[in-house]
Amino acid sequence: MNKNFLKVNYNCTIKSVFGLMVEMDVEEAFMIDEKSNLIGIITTKDVEKLIRRKVDLNERIYKYAKKKVYSIKGNLSVKDARNFMMTKGIGRVPVIENNKITGVLTNNNIRDNFYLELEKMFELNNKIIDNLHEAVCICDDAGTVKVWNKSAEKLYGVTKDEIVGRYLGDIFPNALIFHAIKEKKPLENRIHSPKEGKTVILSAIPIYNNGKLIAVASSDRDITEVTALSEELKKTKEKMKLLQKEYEREIASNYSFSTIIGSNQKIIECIQLAQKVSQTSASVLITGESGTGKEVFAKAIHKASGRSGHFVAINCSAIPAHLLESELFGYDKGAFTGAVNTGKIGKFEFANNGTLFLDEIGDMPLEMQVKILRVLQDGIVYRLGSSKGIVTNTRIIAATNKDLKKLILEDKFREDLYYRLAVVQLELPSLRERKEDIVPLANYFIKQIVEKEEIELKEIEDEVYSILKGYEWKGNIRELKNVIERMIILCDKGYITKEFIPKYIVEASVMAEEENEYDLEKAVRNMEERIIRDVMHMSGGNKLKAAKILNIKRSTLYYKLKLYNIK
Repeated sequence: MNKNFLKVNYNCTIKSVFGLMVEMDVEEAFMIDEKSNLIGIITTKDVEKLIRRKVDLNERIYKYAKKKVYSIKGNLSVKDARNFMMTKGIGRVPVIENNKITGVLTNNNIRDNFYLELEKMFELNNKIIDNLHEAVCICDDAGTVKVWNKSAEKLYGVTKDEIVGRYLGDIFPNALIFHAIKEKKPLENRIHSPKEGKTVILSAIPIYNNGKLIAVASSDRDITEVTALSEELKKTKEKMKLLQKEYEREIASNYSFSTIIGSNQKIIECIQLAQKVSQTSASVLITGESGTGKEVFAKAIHKASGRSGHFVAINCSAIPAHLLESELFGYDKGAFTGAVNTGKIGKFEFANNGTLFLDEIGDMPLEMQVKILRVLQDGIVYRLGSSKGIVTNTRIIAATNKDLKKLILEDKFREDLYYRLAVVQLELPSLRERKEDIVPLANYFIKQIVEKEEIELKEIEDEVYSILKGYEWKGNIRELKNVIERMIILCDKGYITKEFIPKYIVEASVMAEEENEYDLEKAVRNMEERIIRDVMHMSGGNKLKAAKILNIKRSTLYYKLKLYNIK
């Protein structure tokens, strides 16, 4: 846990507390009474909201601090602490001993502890590998030896000190591990002579992390022990697969939502709820306008779930009603005229042990809704033309941009299906509700598209960002990405200026600006941003010099630079 935390007396002013938070570079301050007991908390975001509300910063924090503070005891296990934080949807929690704060536990602390435990697990695994009768060699994707057990030392006469950390080809030029690295395919039970006078049966297994090859493990036995080879290799591969699966499950749980950009409170709450529900088998209903990222959330939930099956998506509005049933449930040969002779597997079967994403669920015909409800209740699907039930363990995530409750009143959507699907509901905000995320999203897409198209981008005019922030984005994130891609592809010599923004966006942004030209708060904010940008340019990026020119504290300048996204 972190020992660097801020405790303040409940009589302190908002202004003084905020200054301390900036100085100590912490996100929150814990309010204590005369006996040092924890009685409240206030965060930098809370202060920012008070500033926007024009609250007098000389007022006492007690009036505005949150009085309900979740806390844990120091003797709680890391696992229980993590579960508590996930349940409460928080990223940090104070640790209390004898009613006094002794530290702050964060998600980063838990992650570091996980890596420590992982290292211990790898250490234990190395001890197990060392005691295996077969020779084991593990190399990274560049062919550098990472593990060389005692049986390998005995078999080849090469000690661990002589080979670990070296390129395998220096000692074994014709090693088959290099074929597994190059072809990214397993080699099993190959007769091989890696060294003169030594003939072995070798297997080399590639190890992946998130689809990327990170290592190859080989196991060798003398040819005289062929009879026992099959069973031993099977056990070894099962151990490696189990280790890889558990590793990927934990990593996915922590990082699968990292591609969802946003600092808006609503989107953060959606991410926290999605992370919490991902580890369960509960059905999820994602609502929101088109282009708000419903499928992105669905994929993130699937990835974080650790489910071994596929993520399968189907758009209920894009498939004709008479074909939807065969797409979802599949069919046996001869089920209907035109059916493939071999039959066809349905999406439910294909997503077994995985996730089925039903997009635009509000457009699903009523007769199909009845059949979907039955599958959700029984967990059994029937192919068209077959009376044989197929058990499926498929997690359902549905999405729609329609008001399902309104459709229920109009008898266009079944109420019982709605409650089956909406065990947990995520309501994604539109982009116009999260204006603060427009620039970070734009920068994310710029980086993504520049790398994909291999275009050298030199500069983006500041006015471009102002225009993008002023537009309503009725097409939401999808529209923003398309516009960014258009600007990058059409830009001249790596410079993006106002001229490359579609005309209708510029006009709409200017119109919105003109309609609100007397917004004093916005005008002051714009002037402050412009002055800071000019001074930073004058000072050549020297923050100390810029702070002196502006006659403000350097910590205040850091805060303003972050607030206005000035690099």
